[in-house]
Amino acid sequence: MSNVSKFERMLPADEQAGHWVARIDAGPLSAQERLQLKQWLAEDPGHARLLDEYALLWGAAAHATFAAAIAEPTVQPARTVRRARNGWAWGTLAGTTLAMLAWVAMPRLTPEPPLSQAEVHATAIAAPAAVDLPDGSRTELNAASAMRVAYNPARRRVLLDRGEGLFDVAKDKSRPFEVVVGHTVVRAVGTRFLVQRHLDGRVEVTVYEGVVEVLKSAGGQTGRGTTADTGANPVDPQPIRLGAGQVAVSGADQTLVALSKPQAMGRKLAWQQGRIEFDRTSLADAVEIVNRYSAMPIRLGQVGTRPIEVSGSFSTQDTAVFLRSLQEGFGLRVQRTDDAWVVSKPDAS
Repeated sequence: MSNVSKFERMLPADEQAGHWVARIDAGPLSAQERLQLKQWLAEDPGHARLLDEYALLWGAAAHATFAAAIAEPTVQPARTVRRARNGWAWGTLAGTTLAMLAWVAMPRLTPEPPLSQAEVHATAIAAPAAVDLPDGSRTELNAASAMRVAYNPARRRVLLDRGEGLFDVAKDKSRPFEVVVGHTVVRAVGTRFLVQRHLDGRVEVTVYEGVVEVLKSAGGQTGRGTTADTGANPVDPQPIRLGAGQVAVSGADQTLVALSKPQAMGRKLAWQQGRIEFDRTSLADAVEIVNRYSAMPIRLGQVGTRPIEVSGSFSTQDTAVFLRSLQEGFGLRVQRTDDAWVVSKPDAS
């Protein structure tokens, strides 16, 4: 007797997705079932989204409940992945999450009220600050950072305009929490993660607890208070899923994903203890970070074509040590102008 799942045409798509989730959870699919699932997903782009949403939400809830007993991420994406030389990977995002504990029926989505700009928070140079959000979540906003908080009854959304923030999200499965950075959306149910907005447009996401998803949006941030700014609609129905200990760097054309060692994850939060720590960090990224604590900005002039990587630990209260290390360790010239420190090669004009 065949165990291939069959659906009547009048069965709603979300119920079909539920049947598939339950079937996947029961054990490996046969070749015929895999073909049937592939055909069902191809019928409508919304099918993949439905299957993906059930897997993500239930998987995240399960991870949050039993986090103390789990050492590795519990949600593993089934997708095409290409490996790069340095161990990073980028996915074409084809497929859906198959690792889950069970399925629960979810209500159909209804149009949500428009988001409204409710709060604006910004920190000065060398002055990180903690921000309590309306839903009980908490953000530790690094120095020289800014964000806007836009909530409605259906969604919790934060727009990170510059800098970085560590988000400790209050659990609410009925109202996802999103951090929007340009065209990148980081979505969570209840977890702890760091989002860094780089000056060159990259968005770096590091997960410390729980599970998040990273996806691209149609609108992104085009200016304060615009519709696109607060209503960034996802255009990629198959987001990248990250578990604790994973890092994603989202660029214009691709998203890189990697595992991160505990020491590296700790270095990213050294600013909480008034330190800046680098380990083979590019000079451009190091200068960007130090500028959050420098009363006079540091600018890069001509430093040559050879990549420069910086390692070391510095106090956020004494950025002059960083400049001296560039002089003594790399032979670079540091000159003070009227409005900045300029770092360049000694022979640069």
